[in-house]
Amino acid sequence: MNEDEGPPNVDLPNIPKNARIAGSWLNSNRISIYIDQRLNKKSQEKYDPTVHILRPEVILFSPSLRKLVNESNGVFLSIQNVKSSSNDVRCELLKHSKQYRSILRACIESLHDIRGKVSSPKRESLENFLTIFYHIECVWHLTEILYIDVVPGDVILPQLLEWIKFHFPSRELMAVKILAQKTIGADLEHPNYWEAVIGCALHGKLDLVRALLALHSKADHPAFVIAENILKTMPIYNVYGGYSINEFTMRWKHWQLDLRANLDNKAFITEPNLEEIMKLIVGEQEMLCKFAQYTDEWYELLAAKLFYTSPCCKQPELSHHANNLFKTWQANKPSDNAIRALMESNLHLVIREIQYMGDNGWFAAHLVDLLYTCGKLKILDKDQIEVSSQLHESLILEYGTTLMGHHSLWQCGASYLIHCPIQGLARLELLLQSLPMESEARVNKILDIARDNKMDHIVTSICKIQGMKSIKQGRLGNALAWALKAQDSGFVTYIADQFLKHYAEHGKLECRDLLENLGFCMMASDRLTFLGKYCEFHQMYGIGEFKEAASLLVSLLVSNLTPKYFWSILLLDAIPLLEAKDVILSSSDCFELLRCVEAHGDDPKFQDEIEIFRLAVARNLARALSLEGCQVEH
Repeated sequence: MNEDEGPPNVDLPNIPKNARIAGSWLNSNRISIYIDQRLNKKSQEKYDPTVHILRPEVILFSPSLRKLVNESNGVFLSIQNVKSSSNDVRCELLKHSKQYRSILRACIESLHDIRGKVSSPKRESLENFLTIFYHIECVWHLTEILYIDVVPGDVILPQLLEWIKFHFPSRELMAVKILAQKTIGADLEHPNYWEAVIGCALHGKLDLVRALLALHSKADHPAFVIAENILKTMPIYNVYGGYSINEFTMRWKHWQLDLRANLDNKAFITEPNLEEIMKLIVGEQEMLCKFAQYTDEWYELLAAKLFYTSPCCKQPELSHHANNLFKTWQANKPSDNAIRALMESNLHLVIREIQYMGDNGWFAAHLVDLLYTCGKLKILDKDQIEVSSQLHESLILEYGTTLMGHHSLWQCGASYLIHCPIQGLARLELLLQSLPMESEARVNKILDIARDNKMDHIVTSICKIQGMKSIKQGRLGNALAWALKAQDSGFVTYIADQFLKHYAEHGKLECRDLLENLGFCMMASDRLTFLGKYCEFHQMYGIGEFKEAASLLVSLLVSNLTPKYFWSILLLDAIPLLEAKDVILSSSDCFELLRCVEAHGDDPKFQDEIEIFRLAVARNLARALSLEGCQVEH
């Protein structure tokens, strides 16, 4: 959307013009819109109850861009580790910048491949993606040249020419195709011969220009011989070439005067195309304008202008040259504005423009993070207060929030929010709770992130919700597992009660495997301790370890852990042990049982068994006393 335009209009179907609507925020980037009956209560009209979901189009959610999102996330996280390093990080950050560009290039190539295999509607969408990410790669590359990969002496033309060559290879490819045939008279064989020569000249590829001119049908004529000599001797600045800028400039001006003299002497007049190219090379502005038809973007002309008029141009001088061409070309795309702003060293404007490029904030978040880590981001507000860190965080926060709205990219989004020191964790906390809990695997991933960021209350809340769902589904074992993860003793007690009540009603312990292997988790609550020990009692009884089972049963009876509704069950469990062939319970155990039945034997369910219980205790007590007496005598 252009900055001068207002917000877009959204048409909502089946909503009358006079109806009053309301909205509710659902999660990261979705808002529900509906007719609010309360606001329209005076109207007698019946309104459509449909709820409309309003959200922006997020191209990053397209499957064809999934790899871009995931791979760039890895580079972003690697940069966060670089930040904590005390060493010189410039080389590391240049490497990361190139990794970002490599990911972009792979994405563009993948989109090209997919485009050739899909039908028309999808093809249009992919072409839009290609345009967006092609421009992003171009702007990123220039940012890398101007701010990250700064060469000694700050003479930037060699890098600018490489930038142009990389992003506009068509004329060079055209030249290579012509040269591959090695045909003298190529100008007669190939209708695009001069276009290839001019295109290569605009890009400063003089070796290709010379090779093409050598294949011209008049290559041995004086005009071409002179041109070959001039092109061969043209000084090309190289920061490592052994000349100072002043020495180079002097040599270059002498060479330029020689070329001007040849033009004034009409040395090339017999071949108008060649003469025009020589006029371009000598730096005539008119030729630059005339050859604009052989370029795709205004900055191709800028590189040609600098190459032939100011080969030792430094970054601060770029602004003057760029502005003149920019106005002539009448460029107005966000990428054009961003490139111009880069050349003016106006990063504030760069960041504003790249947010209009339609990529849902991917570019702004990653580029600004890189510049911020490099120490190149110095943004001042209207009061001249530096706001670089706030801007840096806001862009990453926005991008992370966008990804949190996708069913499989939300973990990527969380990793961005975690690295926003001021607002990130608060935003993450809010969004984690709004994520759909579609499966236990997803819930566990959410819990891992919450635990890693010390959001204990979220862990407890989510686990309790999942535990209650499991209870409603009749999955008590699962519910207990969630309750233990929640580390909420009250909730654990509630679940343990459900197990005990189920046993009291049906006479069967659910999830024996889980209960028999609780281990230290048994200590999460008194009620769970009781449940675990009672399960252990059943386990011992089942394998015939009656002495140990009896000892454990008595310890449960004398403890303060037994719930009121379970006393009668423990007392009933004691009867088979009391009536066993061998004496299992001692006289002191019998007295404890009698005390318990006096204190807790009023349960209506136990009344039919109380006399049997008393009789069994009496018999066991008599046998136990007799046995214990004999043991004392010996």
